[in-house]
This record gives sequence, C-alpha cells and structure tokens, in this order.
Amino acid sequence: MTYKDQRDYELLPKRIEALDAQIAADATRLAAPDLYMRDHATFTRLTAAIEAARAEKEAAELRWLTLAELAEG
Repeated sequence: MTYKDQRDYELLPKRIEALDAQIAADATRLAAPDLYMRDHATFTRLTAAIEAARAEKEAAELRWLTLAELAEG
C-alpha cells in the first residue's frame, strides 16, 4: 500500500464515525414536527446536508473496504 492508502486506511474509520454523528444530529433537528412550516430554508439545508453526508459516508466505507482487502494481502 502507498503512504496515502495507509493513511486513508487509518483515518477513514474516524471520518465515518464523524459522518454518522453528523447525520444523526441533523436527522434529530430535521425531526422537529414544525420545522418545514417554521423554517423551510433550514429544512432544505438539513435535508441536503444529510444526503451529502450519506454519500460521503458510503464512498468512505467503500474506500476503506478496498484498502482493507489490500492490507490483508
């Protein structure tokens, strides 16, 4: 594995955890029953942020799995 691969392999689990926490926090805020009516801009921003974080998390997980296979040999 290259230096970049090794570094990604070591750092991605923490990034995935951080993304999970961000998704959970945004989802909690999004769950407010009156958010859509009260603050549509925030609702839209949170929805977009959750989608982006989920996409980044999926890419990070796939990258980590690829690197794990390389590390195993």
